[in-house]
Amino acid sequence: MSIAQFAARTGMVPSALRFYESKGILVPAERHDNGYRFYGYHQIQTAKLVNSLRQSGISLGDIRCFLEAEESTRFQLLERWRREAEARLLSVQIASQYLNGMESDHGSLHLINWEEPLTVIWQPFLVDKPVSSYSREMKQAADKLRDLNIRTQGSSLIKVIDSLPHAVQIEVGYQVITESSRKPTPLPTSSEAYLETIPPTLFISVDSSWEDTFICMRTIRFLQKFGFEPAGKRLERHFPDSPLFEIMIPVMQTRFT
Repeated sequence: MSIAQFAARTGMVPSALRFYESKGILVPAERHDNGYRFYGYHQIQTAKLVNSLRQSGISLGDIRCFLEAEESTRFQLLERWRREAEARLLSVQIASQYLNGMESDHGSLHLINWEEPLTVIWQPFLVDKPVSSYSREMKQAADKLRDLNIRTQGSSLIKVIDSLPHAVQIEVGYQVITESSRKPTPLPTSSEAYLETIPPTLFISVDSSWEDTFICMRTIRFLQKFGFEPAGKRLERHFPDSPLFEIMIPVMQTRFT
């Protein structure tokens, strides 16, 4: 079949076929001296597959890998593409939910996207009630890491693990500065601290203060009202010398390995 006949048979345009040929993805079965391209009937299904994968948002590199791969590798690629498609669909749904819930003057909730994995070192603390600040615990955690010569960056992260009758069990975390050429600093065996890698994540966030004791309840109700499903344990982000802190509720993992 000529390129025009093959284009008509596959539902593609000749320019797309020439483009796929230039990328080495769909090469004509024959190429005559006069430059005319001819495709075989056996290439029809491949052409339709390539076009369908492109319409599904699959990259040219992944398509080439899929066409050249063995069955086991193809299965792994399909599984990854399915997860990524589900993530894209969920991302659009979250954007719609957020816009539907946003007020015209300003939004009380915000979307925060952590685009890269974060390596965080957590340390446990027990804070007596009533709680009006985590400043002392954050300083103690930072001082201990400094003594261990562990480099950190960014604001403090807080996990509320449990609320007991007379105390709150929390973990204070700091992002660890890691270098590809260096191994992570080993933690003392007696230490209760531990490392966690937080994957790229999309959060719903809301600013809060210690005086607003019902902010968490209102936030959860808002999430339920607009159909948000938490995708993990909430975090708090605290900033030095600021009366406000952020409550961050994960709603989706944004990238898969």
